[in-house]
Amino acid sequence: MESVIKKILVLSIWEDTWSLGDGGGVADELQFIRHLTRRGIELHFLIPKPRARKGAPRDSLLTYHTYPNVFRAFERLPGIMRRFLWPMAHLFAATARLERLAAEIRPDVILGFTHYSFYPLNRVGRKFGIPTAVKLFGVMYLDRFDFPWIKYYWKSVEQVLALRRPVDRYIILNDGTRGEMALARLGIPRGKISFLPNGMDTEWADAAVDRLEARRARGLPLDRILVVTFSRLVKSKRIELLLRAAAMMDPALLDRTAIVIGGDGPERAFLEREARRLGLADRAIFTGVIPHGDVVDFLKASDVFAATNELTNMSLPPCEAILCGVPVVAFDVSGTAEVVRDGETGLLVPNGDVPAFARTLELIVSDDGLRERLGRQAAAFGRRHFVSWEERIDMELAVLEELVASKRP
Repeated sequence: MESVIKKILVLSIWEDTWSLGDGGGVADELQFIRHLTRRGIELHFLIPKPRARKGAPRDSLLTYHTYPNVFRAFERLPGIMRRFLWPMAHLFAATARLERLAAEIRPDVILGFTHYSFYPLNRVGRKFGIPTAVKLFGVMYLDRFDFPWIKYYWKSVEQVLALRRPVDRYIILNDGTRGEMALARLGIPRGKISFLPNGMDTEWADAAVDRLEARRARGLPLDRILVVTFSRLVKSKRIELLLRAAAMMDPALLDRTAIVIGGDGPERAFLEREARRLGLADRAIFTGVIPHGDVVDFLKASDVFAATNELTNMSLPPCEAILCGVPVVAFDVSGTAEVVRDGETGLLVPNGDVPAFARTLELIVSDDGLRERLGRQAAAFGRRHFVSWEERIDMELAVLEELVASKRP
């Protein structure tokens, strides 16, 4: 069926197609571009002016426009200053340019990425009568109503303030930070919220991988149980807690185990020092960025996935592990239990309890039958519950089409 949408104007805060380092990760944004241009929809992206274009998809239906890059302008300032300067500067840098583009292009809908987009879309949408939607890729700490109120607002004040500028539709991706509940409690009408699953490479479930060959190709031990994790190495991932838990394991079980940490980021040097301090220099392996095309081989060569994120442990890497039949040991935070089901797809540990994490690693490393059973159940769960990228983008397009149709006379 032909789409009622012909043109979409997108306001983004990223100057390039987002990815976890060179070749790492697949951006939701990239899947959005691929699937919508394939349907003949014209896309106009308004992005911060980049130093140099790299890795952008090429398509006659895709056009990039720019606004002053306020993120680079303040990048040398301390993090706390950037946190509050960036939203204000973005408001002034992007709004006028978005207004001119909307007048010129006359899109069917304006879509914004992240909470930075609320004010520009609110203003421009109302001025021209164009439907507006903001896509949130997660809501960080916005769901943590269990925090003391001072801590809650310190963590979330930018988003809480941004939500005061309404748009026509709120598209929230379910990364486990319980965005639908959070926005509803903050006063957003549930009828305006579309809560969508993350897309995944669901064909990985049936990929045939030679475990030993996959290990050899990546220089991983052939005779140890691989406890793996991979992500951008930043503080919120709390990878140091995995290292500290490993250091608490029974030495005989630790001798059977290798801790494999994939990814790169500002915390890598600290984590390598921490591994040496804990006496894990010969147990912890840092792989660097794992190209997205290699992730399925990496996971299917592994035995256990360790998830220590302080925000949520149902982000893409733990879900990809489940899809590949790798049981997950995870801290039970936010919506993690939706996919890491204790005793079914993995084992849950009270949030932040490192000794309990160590005991759980000992249990799953020592019990081959438990690992195999959880792995089979995890793969079955992934096949039943996860959706492909094409299905997910179809869901998103359906939301935008319904919005546009409802706003037309």
